[in-house]
Amino acid sequence: MAPAFDRRFFAFLFSGGINTLFGYSVYTAQILLGVIPHVAVVVSTIVGILFNFLTTSAVFRSRDLRRLPRFLAVYAAMMGLNILLLDLTMRTGLGPLLAQAIVLPIFTLTFLAMRRFVFAASPEQTS
Repeated sequence: MAPAFDRRFFAFLFSGGINTLFGYSVYTAQILLGVIPHVAVVVSTIVGILFNFLTTSAVFRSRDLRRLPRFLAVYAAMMGLNILLLDLTMRTGLGPLLAQAIVLPIFTLTFLAMRRFVFAASPEQTS
């Protein structure tokens, strides 16, 4: 692994942690207010997208808003996968908060999608 990849990956994990805390907080608040889990996933994803774009784009050193459509496509795919995995996990009898907490670590794979699909042409990619 190249050092640039290591730094970027760890920076992505850090910003992802901040993004996850933000999104999970929004999700948790909705669950506690009685919102159904699938709707809570959609709302927390939508609320977090622009915040996440700012933190994630900083990792890849590109805040070019022309990347936003691809960023949104990755998030839409991840949201769909999240709903599917949340549903499967809840079918085992777990509550929505624990089920979502179990599903969340899988989304570190988002780094690969961001690196290859959204920010592939950023200056950091060439170093």
